[in-house]
Order: sequence, then C-alpha cells, then structure tokens
Amino acid sequence: MSILTYYKYKIIEFAPGQNMEKTFNDLGKDGWELVSVVPIGLKIEGYSDVTLGYGGGESSGKFEKIAAYFKKTC
Repeated sequence: MSILTYYKYKIIEFAPGQNMEKTFNDLGKDGWELVSVVPIGLKIEGYSDVTLGYGGGESSGKFEKIAAYFKKTC
C-alpha cells in the first residue's frame, strides 16, 4: 500500500524593506512551510555597449520585489 502526499503551493511577493517576518510566522502557524525566497523584478539603470562583444559600459541595478514560495501538505 502506498500513501500519496499532495501539496498546495503559495507564492507571495514583497517589496524590499517590507517586514516579511509576521507573514512568515502567520503562514507557519497555518501549516505552510517556507521553501524558498528569491529576488525578482530586476531593474537595471545605465547602459551597456554590447557591440564591443563583452558588455562594456556602466550600469547598476536593484531587485524591485522578493518572492517567497511556500508549500503545505494536503
């Protein structure tokens, strides 16, 4: 006899600097397990000269959002 395990998944996006701790704790109390936290939404400013063949130039960037991935056993 095999027992199948099913999961529900949830993705929540946060702005940088937003307090994620309370959300994480509340979800944990409801049985959600944090799987991963990933920066998303890269915003690049400046320029890059790709005609040189190696991406010269000046640029800077920052992530506009952070995605937290959760799973819960059903």
